[in-house]
Amino acid sequence: MKPRLSKSTQRHGDTEFFSFESLYNLRQPMKRNRILLLLFLAMMHFATAKGQCDMLIDYAVEGIPSTTHGTLSMLLPDGKSTILFDDTVRQMQKTIHLEQLGEYRLKTVFSCAQSGRDSLERSFTLTGEEYKVETSAHFRRELRNYSDWKSKDSINSGRFTITKYSHPSPLVKIEFVRNSTSENGEFPGPLFLVKNESCDTLYGEWLPGYFWGTLSIWADGKYEGNHGGQICTTWTDEPPLYPDSVKPAWVASFGRKTRPGKYRFNLYYSTEDDIKGSAVKVYESESFRWWSAVQNWHLLTCEFEVKPKEPTDTSPPKLILP
Repeated sequence: MKPRLSKSTQRHGDTEFFSFESLYNLRQPMKRNRILLLLFLAMMHFATAKGQCDMLIDYAVEGIPSTTHGTLSMLLPDGKSTILFDDTVRQMQKTIHLEQLGEYRLKTVFSCAQSGRDSLERSFTLTGEEYKVETSAHFRRELRNYSDWKSKDSINSGRFTITKYSHPSPLVKIEFVRNSTSENGEFPGPLFLVKNESCDTLYGEWLPGYFWGTLSIWADGKYEGNHGGQICTTWTDEPPLYPDSVKPAWVASFGRKTRPGKYRFNLYYSTEDDIKGSAVKVYESESFRWWSAVQNWHLLTCEFEVKPKEPTDTSPPKLILP
């Protein structure tokens, strides 16, 4: 018995041909797959554009005897405005979720009987690479002239800072080199190499030309703590990490001894010449002074292990990075 041909096939001699109807039916699964792929990509884009990161708000007043009132408002990328804080309390911390990409504008207003009402507005942009934002609005009484410590003349001041924390560029790489016991005068603890394959110039957290980080210890199935050491900012100036260059990195300014175990090295770098946490004077009147900064720091990490009785190697570090 000859096989029964479907309506969508035709036989000519010993060869079967697909009709247009058959081709159409075959293309339907491919078309459906393309539609599903487009829907998946759209959902991924929506997930990226929504629910970006958390922002920590830290508000504090100290040393100002009179009643104070603080307000913090935010203009969202979609044009809507919201009040984040409006109170007379002297200390407040809260966390909010930032759900949109684009520019955010923050405005803080401070008023008291001594200095009246003052305000400052700053902005930052979420691109999708950030994992945390910290906003700080601190107010206090400080010396009017820091060069005259004997003077009792003071002024109200506000310190308004915004710090973004972003993932590192894939073109900035870090490699664990060795662990030192400092027996021959070198800094104790782990030594790393940072290679900059990006087009940006990179700056360290404390001094532009030095890359000092902290350690987290592996315990109970996760990395815990943020252990550093003494920081010295009077070191001789060193150039930053230029493109296509390599620099060493270690814990704090003078290293840190490590016992056998698993660790994670945490290193912040910036693409701008800033000192982490610093602020500059942006405005001063007869009764009020504003300090402010908007910074973006990238967190570079490297996991490594210190084995028991690991021999000390004091030879010059060799570049392991590709």
